[in-house]
Amino acid sequence: MTRRARVVIAVTALMLLSSAVAFADGWGGPGGHRGGGGGFGWPVLRAVGLSDEQKAHIRQIYAAHRPQLQALGQQIHAARQQLGDKLYSATPPSTADLASINQLRDQMAQERLAIALAIRNVLTPEQLAKAAQIRQQMQQLRQQMRDLSRPTS
Repeated sequence: MTRRARVVIAVTALMLLSSAVAFADGWGGPGGHRGGGGGFGWPVLRAVGLSDEQKAHIRQIYAAHRPQLQALGQQIHAARQQLGDKLYSATPPSTADLASINQLRDQMAQERLAIALAIRNVLTPEQLAKAAQIRQQMQQLRQQMRDLSRPTS
């Protein structure tokens, strides 16, 4: 088996495992949180060896931010829908329409950063180092996937 085939198999297995873990708790975390983990997804958090107390604390963090994330998500969806509607109407969209979407996206990014910082404060230095190592490995795997999908000359 070639090195390329082994990498493809490993990456595919990792992707399947990650998606299975995400679906086990709902998309992106417990309770169906859809905002990602603000940089700390549940597969990474599970891999760092959280204590039961840490898991409960992180679930509380998600629960505290969920209403704001959902509201922003709904607002972004509505604003994008309005922009699309205007595109096909007699009144074309303006840069102000796009500015409102960007403002909402900025608010969403700030909320996600707040989640990530709160989760970061729950982790021990050892867990944070392990999460950084896992993140680096995942970035390398993504790069390998991109490299594999490029045509060879």
